[in-house]
Amino acid sequence: MQRIYGRSLADMAYGRLRSQITKLEIPPGEPLTEAQLAAELGLSKTPVREALGRLRQDGFVLSDAKSHYRASPVTIKDTRDLFGMRVLLEGEAAALAAGQALGLGDLKALEALQATSYDTSSPESVDAFLEANTRFHVLIGRVSGNDRLATALELTLVQMERLFRVGLMLSSRADEIVHEHRTLVQAIVAGDPDRARAEAIQQVRSSQHMVIDALVSREEVLAMPLRIPARRMSSLPGRPVPEG
Repeated sequence: MQRIYGRSLADMAYGRLRSQITKLEIPPGEPLTEAQLAAELGLSKTPVREALGRLRQDGFVLSDAKSHYRASPVTIKDTRDLFGMRVLLEGEAAALAAGQALGLGDLKALEALQATSYDTSSPESVDAFLEANTRFHVLIGRVSGNDRLATALELTLVQMERLFRVGLMLSSRADEIVHEHRTLVQAIVAGDPDRARAEAIQQVRSSQHMVIDALVSREEVLAMPLRIPARRMSSLPGRPVPEG
C-alpha cells in the first residue's frame, strides 16, 4: 500500500471524504462513484475503494449489492438513534471523568473549548465551533479512563457533526451550548459523577430537540403525507362496531 509521510493513501481518502460529508460539502444522499472520487482526490480507485468501505462501516455512506455508493441520508430515525447512542456513551463518560483526577492540562483544554462560540454569517466560524465542540466531548471521553468507551463516543460525535450543521443552518444556539458546557465542566471538576451524568444527558437531550425541530421544520417534511394502513373497526380498542 502506498504511503505519504506515514499515512496510507486510503487513510488520506477516508479523512478527506469524511470531512466533506460531515461539512455537507457532499450532501446527504449524494451518489458517489469510485471513478468520480478518484479524479477529484487525484488518486487511483484502489485507495478510494478502501476508503469507501471504511466509510460504509462507520455509517457515513451506504451501498447496495452492486456497490453503488451514496452519502448516508439524514433521517429522523437515524437522528434519534445517534442521540440515543450518545446519551448512553456520554452520560457514562462524564460520570467516569468526574471520578478521575483531572490534570491541569485537560482542565485548561476543556475550559478553552467550552468557551468557543461562532458567527452565524461565517461558515469558517461555524466549522471551527463545531470542531471545537466535538473535541470538547471527545476529551471528556478520553479523561474517563475507558479507552473503548472513548473510541465509540468519538465516532458517534463525528457522525453527529453533520446533524449539528443541519440544525445550525436553521437555528442559532451557541450561547446555550456554551452555558451547558460550562456547567458540565463544573460538575466534572467538582468530582460529582451523578451531577456530571445528569448534565451530560440534559445537554444531549437539549441538542436533540434543536436538531429534530430543525428537521421537522423543513417544508418537505411538513408536507409529507402520513402512510396509515386501513384498519377494521373491530380492531380499534374501546370502539364498538356499529350495527346495521
